[in-house]
Amino acid sequence: MNDDHDLRSPDTEIDYGRPRSAWAYLALLALQSAAALALLVEIHRAFRIVVDDLGVLHTISPADLLTIAGAVFLSQTAYWYRFAKVQMPGWRNAAFGHLLGFASRLSFIFGAAMFSLFFLRHAPDLSSNETGAVVLSRGTIVLVALFCLYCFTLELERLGNSLQRPRSVQD
Repeated sequence: MNDDHDLRSPDTEIDYGRPRSAWAYLALLALQSAAALALLVEIHRAFRIVVDDLGVLHTISPADLLTIAGAVFLSQTAYWYRFAKVQMPGWRNAAFGHLLGFASRLSFIFGAAMFSLFFLRHAPDLSSNETGAVVLSRGTIVLVALFCLYCFTLELERLGNSLQRPRSVQD
């Protein structure tokens, strides 16, 4: 089974001694998807708040911060466990693979839009009375959430690429 995070040739057969469990893979993908959905809901909420009240510095509620932290923890735990321990299933379906590739790019576009909004909205405020700690903490939250969406995007792309591969003689 070729795993896309290996730097060797795409034609190299890799095992790593990891089990190929479709159920384990699907469970981890479901956890990552739930975490990405939670992050995207928070992004949507942030868009609505900023768009509805432009020019005002907004605070994040403890509940929203806890949701983001939980989603980040869940996403990263599931992603890195899958990356290290669970092989991708050997399924093939080119059409579904293309849809997953599209969905992965779309999810990252929403995250990147949030990232852009944060910096376009808050860049002029860097000269205001905000302390460096506030700016750094907000920037860290945005970057960590964006990294989680990036990892989710990679996982969907890996699955999409795996689904699109032609059947080999060994399959």
